[in-house]
Amino acid sequence: MKGSTVSNRDVNVFFAMPAWGVRDEFWTPEVQALAAKLGFQVRLNESHGPMTPEQWAEAFEGVEAVITAWGCPKLDEKVLARNTTLKIVGHAAGSVGGIASPLLYERGIPVLTCNHIMSQAVAEWCLLVTMLTRNRFLDYAGIGTLTNMVWDNRQLSRAMHDATISIWGYGDISQRLIHMLKPMTPKEILVFSNHMKPAEAAAAGITLVDFDEMFERGDVIHLLGAMTDANRGRVGAEHLAKIKDGAVLINAGRANLVQEAALLAELRKNRFTSVFDVHYAEPLAEDSPFRGMPGVIVTPHVAGRGKEGLYVKHVLEEFDRFFRGEPVTSAVAQDRAITMTGAAGTKDRKR
Repeated sequence: MKGSTVSNRDVNVFFAMPAWGVRDEFWTPEVQALAAKLGFQVRLNESHGPMTPEQWAEAFEGVEAVITAWGCPKLDEKVLARNTTLKIVGHAAGSVGGIASPLLYERGIPVLTCNHIMSQAVAEWCLLVTMLTRNRFLDYAGIGTLTNMVWDNRQLSRAMHDATISIWGYGDISQRLIHMLKPMTPKEILVFSNHMKPAEAAAAGITLVDFDEMFERGDVIHLLGAMTDANRGRVGAEHLAKIKDGAVLINAGRANLVQEAALLAELRKNRFTSVFDVHYAEPLAEDSPFRGMPGVIVTPHVAGRGKEGLYVKHVLEEFDRFFRGEPVTSAVAQDRAITMTGAAGTKDRKR
């Protein structure tokens, strides 16, 4: 997909991420220097609170290139009501499901993503947690203190080579996680995916299974399905009950993939270890029942963190290619966008 050759200094670039929150982690001095080097003059959104559709429409008037991130709306008819100039959208985050509208594709506007960057960060986190929990590291390690250093046969470390890893989804995160898992030669990698064909699975060296089997057989179970309306609450009590005693359940996808009441009821049995980076309300309340629950580890939605300084850098480099008439590398097709987290009316925030 190519753009038309123009001077970058003539391009009206709008970084739509509001001033509140973590924008400084994206708009770093290094990124600002890159924008200047490439010739882009980027206008920032200086809003410190929620904006109405009318305010967004005014902000987007005359914009030719927009950088979106957290806190940005879906770019639909209301938001783009006063814009007739937009040529490209670069999402400085992962899923474009929450910002890409049919209108953009009708106008032929490329929608770019940094999903390849974010998914690598999440996959690294998933691998870390897999190894820590599978090897019982957290059962033995004290925080700032030594444990009693006595073997407990009920909690002996378990090797990766005899582990069956179950993964819901075969998106960017899952593919990168599988790539990192394979050198550890797990016994089997099971994947449930609505979109993958058996021949593709065979070529990738994984086993396609149905939804129930993913829970029944997994020693470590990763929930990485997209948060679409069809997937909301798909995991219920019957699926959680199938998880083996001593297994590990890891959710770095979205909390609402799982029915909350059913999850709490099953966790109270303390049959398996759980690690949750995503929560039903964020930040996780201090009185949340998930805090302090035996066998449950919670982290504050950080699996995709650590690479924020790379997102806008990638978008600016893509913009530079586009406006020099060269192909971009990270455009998301419409049929892919509608399957990503935040699409089809869901309101879950994607990091």
